[in-house]
Amino acid sequence: MLQRQPPPQIPNDAVPTVTIIEVGKEPTPGLSMIDVAVAAFGLTGVIMVAAVVAGIIAGVLYTWYRSRRAITVIEARGGQHDLFKA
Repeated sequence: MLQRQPPPQIPNDAVPTVTIIEVGKEPTPGLSMIDVAVAAFGLTGVIMVAAVVAGIIAGVLYTWYRSRRAITVIEARGGQHDLFKA
């Protein structure tokens, strides 16, 4: 007949030790939408603002330059034309 064998003995060195980690109960600081927006617009925001300012300056300079010079040949000749006269 079959005899039942006892379970193998595990040496004490091989038994794993369990380490319990306690999580701190301090509340973490929350991030508001403004904090996220300020962080997101770091370098990108600086580039966007610089592009808008450069565009406004270019538009003002272009308008000023074109207002000082004649745009068409008709304006250069004094603005007199008979295009719409019957």
